Amino acid sequence: MLPAILPLFPLPQVVLFPQTFLPVRIFEPRYQEMTVEVLNAHHHLILTLMRETPDPGSLGETAPIFETGCLAEVVRAEPLTSGRWNLLLQGKETVRILEELPGKPFRQCRFEAIPFNASVLWPGPHRRHLMESLHAYAAAEGIETQLKELLDLPLEDTGRLNTLAMALDFEPTERQFLLESEDLPTLADRMLQLLDFAVGGRAIRGL
Repeated sequence: MLPAILPLFPLPQVVLFPQTFLPVRIFEPRYQEMTVEVLNAHHHLILTLMRETPDPGSLGETAPIFETGCLAEVVRAEPLTSGRWNLLLQGKETVRILEELPGKPFRQCRFEAIPFNASVLWPGPHRRHLMESLHAYAAAEGIETQLKELLDLPLEDTGRLNTLAMALDFEPTERQFLLESEDLPTLADRMLQLLDFAVGGRAIRGL
């Protein structure tokens, strides 16, 4: 069982989704300390998106964050020189950050899991509409081959949509919008909105 308090790793441009992977490089001393603690114990931390990019020279110690983040497990750790690390994180589940707690050089928090209902039926017409929008988006961006490779991965629906959310060129706040979905149809509908908006905006710019 995980402890009630876990390290909090806020990033300015990154959103992690359950069932997906994220490589990160650890170089700040406080996060080097966080990494050693995590690797010596439970191998878990919480990754969350900063609401704004920290000022130059700031490490984001007090940067405001979104309350919804992703519990992540360190599945690979490669030590580098000067205490730095290359980590591979795997998203496990969406969580809500309840409160931050002082006491360590890095940020830490209490949290609770946010249930995601993957059993809610995803109607066939909605599925077809999303696939059509995905292919339209891929054609507009010139990534048809990459999309086919993603769609061919042996994943369940939720894992496939989460992988698409990580791979496609969405803004960080758009990914946050997807992460906060409470069930599969909501996730699909929100992705459809973003795809149609992106394709429509590209068409307008091309006039």
